[in-house]
Amino acid sequence: MQWEKERKEIVRVAKKIYKKGLVTANSGNFSVRTANETILITPRSKSYERLKFSDIIELNFDGKVIEGSREPSSEYRLHIEIYKRRKDINAVIHTHSTFACALASLNQSLPVILDEQRTVFGGEVRVAKYAVSGSEELAKEAVKALKNRKAVFLSKHGAVAVGKNISEADTICELLEKFCQIYVFMRLLQK
Repeated sequence: MQWEKERKEIVRVAKKIYKKGLVTANSGNFSVRTANETILITPRSKSYERLKFSDIIELNFDGKVIEGSREPSSEYRLHIEIYKRRKDINAVIHTHSTFACALASLNQSLPVILDEQRTVFGGEVRVAKYAVSGSEELAKEAVKALKNRKAVFLSKHGAVAVGKNISEADTICELLEKFCQIYVFMRLLQK
């Protein structure tokens, strides 16, 4: 099996994010771009508690399975579209974390509330126009809203974080949830 190190890193980060509650059961998905311009992605409907490196699927940029016996995540189009449009991105993580989902469900962007946010995300975290989960339309809308930033909300769905590697994407996920939490508390305190 090719890309064993990368597959193990996806599993490590997926389990870490699962333990932190940023994904639950089998919600969300993780991927990395390989040096061969393919992607490694988590499978559909597989619990992160039981995820193994051999479960990770390799796809080409047309969505065709190159290696792996499981079905890829239903959001593979989203990952592929981001990699096609952003050559600087080598890892994508889609979460369903509580506070990010709260903002996404309200179609509420995350304005710059602390200086650090400009450095971390590139500014405001926008909300992609609503489209059905797993669709090509969702992938295109997400890329449009993401632009040159590090995170985007998927309307009525969740959040996506990107990075030059999976460690950076992991950090972006964690910070996005923290900033969303601060924003929700800030709004409550303003009332």
